Amino acid sequence: MVDRIEQLVDQLAGRELVGDVCMLLDEHLERRDTAFLADFGAALHARYGSGAGGEHQYLFNRILWDVTTAPGRENVGHALRLGLATRSSSRRPVRRAAAVLAAHQSPQDLAPVFAPGTTYDAASDELRACLIHELVLRDAPIARLPEAVAWAAESPFWQDHPLSWLPWTLSPLEGTPSLPRYFRGGVGYGSGYGLPEGTRLPSRVSGSVPPVRGNMIDFALTTAVDRWDGRHNGRVESGIHVTDEPVDPGAVHPMLTSLALDCLADLAAPDHLTVTATSPAEAWRLLFAAASIGGGGEDYWWFGAYGRLAAWQSLAALSGAADGAPSAEVEQRAAECGWYGFDAATDWFNRDSMDFGLLTLTPDRRRIAVLAATDYNGG
Repeated sequence: MVDRIEQLVDQLAGRELVGDVCMLLDEHLERRDTAFLADFGAALHARYGSGAGGEHQYLFNRILWDVTTAPGRENVGHALRLGLATRSSSRRPVRRAAAVLAAHQSPQDLAPVFAPGTTYDAASDELRACLIHELVLRDAPIARLPEAVAWAAESPFWQDHPLSWLPWTLSPLEGTPSLPRYFRGGVGYGSGYGLPEGTRLPSRVSGSVPPVRGNMIDFALTTAVDRWDGRHNGRVESGIHVTDEPVDPGAVHPMLTSLALDCLADLAAPDHLTVTATSPAEAWRLLFAAASIGGGGEDYWWFGAYGRLAAWQSLAALSGAADGAPSAEVEQRAAECGWYGFDAATDWFNRDSMDFGLLTLTPDRRRIAVLAATDYNGG
């Protein structure tokens, strides 16, 4: 078989049409002969390397995708051998590899990636770290996978890794996260932005709105949208404001307009601002979408594991949770806060799929945290 593959690969030199080769590869894939595909891909890369022409690169990517998405632990090995975690159009190939593997392979078939002394030793610790939380996001019982548990317990790399802060099961707050769908030649996803679901608040209320003092900066607020700022038409605004008296939840709309925010600077009328009372779960959904797949094309994504971490970090800052608080404490703190979403007909917002605004009131109703972000790839 090796000689035949070498001969076929040599015959591809200078060729622009490879339809017959694609048919041959498909025949082997239908027979579940992924070893042939993996050997063909390895020979193709060895023969033409990174300087491969368009058709050669197309064949290699096709092979890599086919073996990665074919269930079975042997195919996990084929995918890693072909460089799934190192050769990618993404600027974060390890994170992307973890997302694709978790989407198409079972935890049992991924178990050898975490086990020492296997053919998967070439897998990086960073891939293992990302893989844990890509599986968690898909509600896989990773905490019951002995190989993963043992690796995490014994790995110095994991002990100091930022992802180790995250819980190994989805919290009720996270619900069922919306994740991209990976397929041969591309990826499909919903943006997940916009005004969060909730009850719309009135724009005018009787009584006065407590004066607001200060505009403190907490950089953790913007963790989920760090990549949006300065990209294309991307803008981010955040701040923490304090009042001397508690804010009536029904007065959040006029209170918001009193904060002198840049995102509301050219608001023509109060009715051009929409504010909804929402939930921390809705806020997490927006923050996770913003962090994992926002801020540019797929090559700029943070993907699921780091997107999950960034969403929690912004949620913690919006809630006023203590620095370094465990996730259960952050979730409890978030449940005690009042959560609001907003958008506005102003020039600051692009009013496209990548717009959102969030505001929180802490339990004493005197600390107001605001995060607004917009990004648009158009002109």
